[in-house]
Amino acid sequence: MTWQNVLEMITVLIVFVLVLVATYYTTKWIGKSGVVPTHTKNIKVIESFRIAPNKYIQIVQLGNKYYSIGVSKDNITFLTSLEEEQLDFTEEKMNGQSAEAFRDIMDRIRSGYHKIKKEK
Repeated sequence: MTWQNVLEMITVLIVFVLVLVATYYTTKWIGKSGVVPTHTKNIKVIESFRIAPNKYIQIVQLGNKYYSIGVSKDNITFLTSLEEEQLDFTEEKMNGQSAEAFRDIMDRIRSGYHKIKKEK
């Protein structure tokens, strides 16, 4: 291996680290700038169901009212108004278990990994 190859490898690593740092700070800036809304008080997507590629039926809450809309690539179509009594807000079950947060799943995986590591 020549010095030229070593210098090229170091240059590639430095550029890679710079790209990672730029990506990190750009993501933080976009999150803080308001370009992507993070919290809304009066608008919530309650549920979304995919019926075809790029076509969804969604239940949205606007203020204290509920609506069903059809969403496609280029259109949003009003379907109907809904009453709160028509909606089921119970937690969805998956394979007999309640849906879990991603963080809970990762914590379980991490604790299992630590147990395996200790046994070695």
